[in-house]
Amino acid sequence: MRIVNFTDEKGYLRASLIKDDDPDSMAKYGVPVGIPDLEELDWDGFKRDLHNSLMQEKFYTMKDVMSSGKAFAPAMTILKRHLAELYLSESVTTQDKSSGG
Repeated sequence: MRIVNFTDEKGYLRASLIKDDDPDSMAKYGVPVGIPDLEELDWDGFKRDLHNSLMQEKFYTMKDVMSSGKAFAPAMTILKRHLAELYLSESVTTQDKSSGG
């Protein structure tokens, strides 16, 4: 078995597991491998946390952002936290499926 990358009909990069002797064109029919579904990300929570962080940092204008030594670091911290939560929930779901639960 091998992993093949491909672009789906919506332009998203994907990967799937196919047989060693299958042509790469079979990738869209293989077993999906890759990142968790970003549709499952808590976008409302992310927007709220980002809004609150930008307000706490007093990033009201681009001038405020540029004059800060932090720039958008707080926003990246929030994004990383939400992505980590998504990966962790995906990991728990995958473990539940593999254990029959």
